[in-house]
Amino acid sequence: MALAGPPVFVVVTDRLFGTIPGLMTQVLLQLVYVALAGLLLLAIVGVEQLPLTSIGWRRPDAATLVSAAAVVAVSLYLLPIVTAPLVRLAGSEGLDAGIARLSAMPPWFLVVVGATGGAVEELCYRGYAIERLAAITGRRWLAGVLAVLAFALAHIPAWGVPFALAADLPFGILMTIFYLWRRDLPANMLAHASVLVVQLLTAVP
Repeated sequence: MALAGPPVFVVVTDRLFGTIPGLMTQVLLQLVYVALAGLLLLAIVGVEQLPLTSIGWRRPDAATLVSAAAVVAVSLYLLPIVTAPLVRLAGSEGLDAGIARLSAMPPWFLVVVGATGGAVEELCYRGYAIERLAAITGRRWLAGVLAVLAFALAHIPAWGVPFALAADLPFGILMTIFYLWRRDLPANMLAHASVLVVQLLTAVP
């Protein structure tokens, strides 16, 4: 559910509703997407019978806000030094298709997509995937590598292989390092959601 759920969701909904469905359909689909995260949380508490601290959840504090803000700054101002040349080299085919999909959404819904999408992806690919893969493999670094690869692959259905490898993979590496360092899932969620909202509002015509 954590690793394959998001990309499978994109593939299935594209097949059923097309790549640019109506706004009401998109709103309902986003609610379903958030519900997948809810199911994962229920699985943690009800099936695994583990506390949410087992996926890095803790009460947000000042360090949560400060560290998240630092990651946002790195993502928006330093990371593009690496990713922008890679994106130009990879080409804009997947990027153009993704932006065309987002262009059909009003700005307020882009904010909703960015905020919820960032939070859900951090729950799936950082908090849950890293912790459970670390428990299985016994190596946190290996869990981080596997989670990064899964994160990049998950963006292929929506953005294509070139953009997923040129942009999403480096961003996934940054967020994974941040999680392994702080183990503060709320900070990861806040940083990822903030970056997504800014990028969506500035990239979409």
